[in-house]
Amino acid sequence: MLNETAQALIQSAFKKKPNMNMTIGVLQDGKTTCKLFDATGEIPYESYGYEIGSVGKTFTTSLLAKYIESGAMSLDESVAKYIPELGDDQYYPTLLRLALHTAGYRSTLPMTQKEVRSLVWKQITGKSASALDLLGMDFDKLITTAKAQQLEDKDYKWAYSNFGMSLLGCAVGRAAGMSYADAMTQFIVQDLKLPNTCVGNGAKNMLTGHDVHHRDVGVWNADPNNYTSPAGNFTSCAEDMLEFARLNIEESPSCLALCHQRYDMKNKHSDMGLGWWIDFKQPSIYYHGGNTDGFASMLAFDKQAKTAVTILTNVQMYKQREKLFMEILKAI
Repeated sequence: MLNETAQALIQSAFKKKPNMNMTIGVLQDGKTTCKLFDATGEIPYESYGYEIGSVGKTFTTSLLAKYIESGAMSLDESVAKYIPELGDDQYYPTLLRLALHTAGYRSTLPMTQKEVRSLVWKQITGKSASALDLLGMDFDKLITTAKAQQLEDKDYKWAYSNFGMSLLGCAVGRAAGMSYADAMTQFIVQDLKLPNTCVGNGAKNMLTGHDVHHRDVGVWNADPNNYTSPAGNFTSCAEDMLEFARLNIEESPSCLALCHQRYDMKNKHSDMGLGWWIDFKQPSIYYHGGNTDGFASMLAFDKQAKTAVTILTNVQMYKQREKLFMEILKAI
């Protein structure tokens, strides 16, 4: 499971992170193996809950795919069709552009430029600062922010957008006839059958998060009905992450296959499916990472090899995480 390079990457990841726990899970030959590490090395395994941040976007696009498959939604339709409060006096992006981050929304929305500058300064100077609180939205802020953006009917250059995914999640909830949180909970429980994954921080045996300055930041206590939830307000565990990967590999439920269609992002790194990155060099590998104030996560699967890797930590870190998951996938 872990070759010498992977073990060296794990050891390096723990430098100056005395409070970190790291769970690594692998799916191979239909079996899952999970290992737990702290600053001393591998320790007896225990299943923990982690914030998975933006990996939750792949759940949002999977739920979207359910309604696309049923005919209740269409990727080419404007998001305003499902959120009539937006009005019809200006252009709003299609569901496809929202799912691919080509809708034209800047990556820092709904934060104002002033809030962004203040946040960056506080983080540079080591003061306590949470981007998550600034990303939070009620429905009025969602609508007001969307109306304030003057967009054209075109594919914009890719720009990662929590706001765009929030709009998409709201539209999916409207198509379901309930709140996004209720629709997602129903999907996770009934369709995916994942017992320890949820919108919000309700996963069992949750760890406490730590920021890059090693401060205890607890867990993100956002209301599941926060309109930012579709972009990353999720918690889960390694076992559920690997099961979600297996479901994607097997395309069961069948709607998940819609998320694997490849879209050309016209960049030097990766293309995308609905919510998933697709590796250029190994096009059967799909992946997504997530970061919150005190957690980092990664889920990747290889459809051809039928293998998967998940990495979950309770410290904000991501550079080593990406090198590590590719090394483990290569080794198995």
